[in-house]
Amino acid sequence: MKNALRFILGFAIIFGGSADALAAPSAAGVERTQPWNAETSDLEPDASIIYGRLPNGLRYAIRPNHRPQNQVLVRMTIDFGSAAEAEDEQGLAHFIEHMAFNGSTNVPEGEMVKMLERLGLSFGADTNASTGYTQTQYKLDLPKADPRLIERALFLMRETAREISFDPAAVDRERGVILAEKSARENFGFQSARAANNLFYPNSFYATRYPIGTTEVIQSASAETMRALYRAYYRPDRIKIIVVGPVDPIAIERELAAKFADWQVDAPPLGVLDQCTLDTARGLSAQSFVHPEISESISVQQFLQDKKRPDTLNRTMIELKMSIANAIISRRMARRSREEDIPFLGASVNFNFGLCDQYAAIGYGVAGKDGSWRSLLAFTEQTVRQAVEYGFEESEIAEQIKRLDAQYENAAKDEGTESSGAIANALVTLDEDVYNSDKYRQILWRQIRPFMTKAAINAEFAFWFRQMERPQIFLTSKQGASIAADEIVAAYAVSRGAPIAAPMTRAAVRFAYIDFGPAGAVIADKTIADLGIRTIRFANGVLLNIKKTDFEDNRIRYSLRIDGGQLHFGKENAVLASLMSATYVSGGLKAHDVEDLRSILAGTTVSPAFGVADRYFGATGAVAPADLERQLQVMAAYTTNPGYSENALRLFRRPLPELYARLKATPASALAIAMSKIMTNDDPRFALAPLETIQAADFAMLKSTLGDALRQNRLEIALVGDVDEDAAIAAVARSFAALPTRADVGKDYSAQLQPAWSAQRGNFDIPHNGEANQLAWRRVWTTTGDHDQKTTQSMDLLARVTTLRLTDELREKLGATYGVSANSDMSNLYLQRGTFSVATAGDPKDIATIEATVDQVISALVKSPIDSDLFERARKPVLESYADWKKKNNTWLGVVAETQTNPDRLKRFRESETNFASITVNDLWELAKQYLDKPAEFTFRALPDEMVSAGEKSAE
Repeated sequence: MKNALRFILGFAIIFGGSADALAAPSAAGVERTQPWNAETSDLEPDASIIYGRLPNGLRYAIRPNHRPQNQVLVRMTIDFGSAAEAEDEQGLAHFIEHMAFNGSTNVPEGEMVKMLERLGLSFGADTNASTGYTQTQYKLDLPKADPRLIERALFLMRETAREISFDPAAVDRERGVILAEKSARENFGFQSARAANNLFYPNSFYATRYPIGTTEVIQSASAETMRALYRAYYRPDRIKIIVVGPVDPIAIERELAAKFADWQVDAPPLGVLDQCTLDTARGLSAQSFVHPEISESISVQQFLQDKKRPDTLNRTMIELKMSIANAIISRRMARRSREEDIPFLGASVNFNFGLCDQYAAIGYGVAGKDGSWRSLLAFTEQTVRQAVEYGFEESEIAEQIKRLDAQYENAAKDEGTESSGAIANALVTLDEDVYNSDKYRQILWRQIRPFMTKAAINAEFAFWFRQMERPQIFLTSKQGASIAADEIVAAYAVSRGAPIAAPMTRAAVRFAYIDFGPAGAVIADKTIADLGIRTIRFANGVLLNIKKTDFEDNRIRYSLRIDGGQLHFGKENAVLASLMSATYVSGGLKAHDVEDLRSILAGTTVSPAFGVADRYFGATGAVAPADLERQLQVMAAYTTNPGYSENALRLFRRPLPELYARLKATPASALAIAMSKIMTNDDPRFALAPLETIQAADFAMLKSTLGDALRQNRLEIALVGDVDEDAAIAAVARSFAALPTRADVGKDYSAQLQPAWSAQRGNFDIPHNGEANQLAWRRVWTTTGDHDQKTTQSMDLLARVTTLRLTDELREKLGATYGVSANSDMSNLYLQRGTFSVATAGDPKDIATIEATVDQVISALVKSPIDSDLFERARKPVLESYADWKKKNNTWLGVVAETQTNPDRLKRFRESETNFASITVNDLWELAKQYLDKPAEFTFRALPDEMVSAGEKSAE
């Protein structure tokens, strides 16, 4: 064993790949360096990433990448977060992050976001920031690799890193925004997390330094206090800049040197933030958190004294063995929950190194039905202990090995077209690890794989979880009184004393659905030349559309559409659409329970996918080319041989009482449920069905109503991506095209397409059971459906304009909300239905301000055309997005999915950019006058229950 490990370790070291980057020429004023954390690792860093450092200590990583083809992602991280805050500074790291967008030495307050919007970035989507315990991150997603745009992005990062103004008036204005954010987040879920952290991590920053901070500090901290903290921690030796996209690394280095090299800090380096102390000798203890709206759950955790474990081969092997073990336990629990009527809703096992640099964490969590915590605790504890005592079966391990084989192989094949976003995010969250290439990880896995034996995995899991003798147990429940710690500890002791039987061995099975009859014949094969879409028709009526691209290696995006969907069920059977969406796949196939099916599919990228959309049955997804035929076989089997397992029906019904009991638990949920009921006259196609109605739905009703729709209705398949066209056509011919003849025209559902809005109009106060300082608010104007592409695009742009105006007024000037948005929804199915709405959240005390401000903004939009600057700020990000729009497989799948059944979609696709570019300020003004120059038909206010009197409550 030692000799083999030494061979693997030597293999890893021989692969040295960073020398090329070090030897390559760089810009003046920067130094190329070894990859981050390479000095502590024996694993091979990815040689495609260029690492460097400025003389002042600022570090950078640059990764040339062309997926998407034009977009450049810029990230800046600062080793600073709430863990560094003193008692009277709680929340200031987050406050400083907010102030980055509120004025700097060279950018006036309110201009940074507008400047970015003029450059084609959309605030929130492309421009954002976040603060954690130990890191603050700023991100800019540039729409194109324009040198001027990149220069501006790095200029703004420099302004953020060193030049924030902290104008006292701006600080005061931002207090309201942060308090609104704090109010929106601190519901019973957040309170529960605080209580759990107090139990698990007492006296550590995890329990005492939440990034959102305290109300007292947010309300009172001075601009000067923030500036001092900013100056102390925002310093070049704590900053990393990450740039990913189609860039010239030397040009990026030159800009980094120009923007940051003159920044010098004389103060000595500061220490690390991610260290803390936990008492691993603590005895068994427990705590409960009770709230009338919270779900029943238990978390059991124990922390073990460990050591600092850098990213090495040894750590990788331990983590792989533990991940295999944890996956097997999760499968065991899922199978038992299907086969037995237990109050289980989900569980997971956790194992982690590196907590506070010196601890390992082991444990498990479980959720279930209300009042079931004792059985939940016993079920999970005994399942984990069973694995410790008896280990795992060869067949279980072999299944997980197959999954890992496929995972590493497909990742290596995909590597050439990995998205810039995935690369940037991995570098941002790297911490003390090394960024490896997927090809290297696959090679390393092949070397490690022989050591993933039953004996090794059993021993590793037992070594760690046998130490779980004195855990801390945290319980959440909606029971009326706090559950005593002694009661929880006693229940745990009873479970620990129960004898454990060995797990049952399950026999492997083969997939039963590979022969659907003689292959179907192709009777039509054409190509749409300007779009490169190949359209095929088989003798039995099956339609196939193929678009071959090189945007993603080793990936085929697929779509299956069978006419019907929600329209097939109609108003009278609408509840069956919900039943089918939730249970059809989990009902398995006649020959295979869904758990057996998942085992059969282990080692592939195939998923048992099938569901219900508004106008079709089917599925969308992605699969490796080698697995395409099996994916088609699985979907074909679901159309011909569904299992309708009663286990699936039981699992569907199990959480419903708890789900319905919590529909008013938050303002957003209460508003959404009530709004759909009120606006549609409680039409079951759009509103949530009563609990008794959905519980009464069963598979006999579903089968009767479905009839032969899945076998007979018109069917269209789309394949986009790395497609071998001949192989794909042959695979469809052997599966769907081998089945009986289908309809060649769509069903007529026109009678269902005229639903009316409710005649009940006006203001509706909706009670919620959440926090007393939380409000959800929405105002709705009715419009029309998606008859004309340019009109639909114009209404979307009007919504973007409205969002920008309301953000300026409600968030930036008044601090009355953390976020506000406008939205236009013009249905392309129900062509008489459309809405334009404004939604926000906040504190009920600010209702009058919110409503008055919305009225003022809408009135201004109706009164006169918007100014050209606002128009460009709303329009530019959309225009810029077209640069990569046609270079994404998901974009093409939306078109190719209905190439033969909806040719109008092709016309719209061709004209989309031209139509959008032709929209004028006056177009928006005319639409504002047409649809918004009237009182809104509906206004919904989700308020604390005690604020809504019994006579005024709506849609209880």
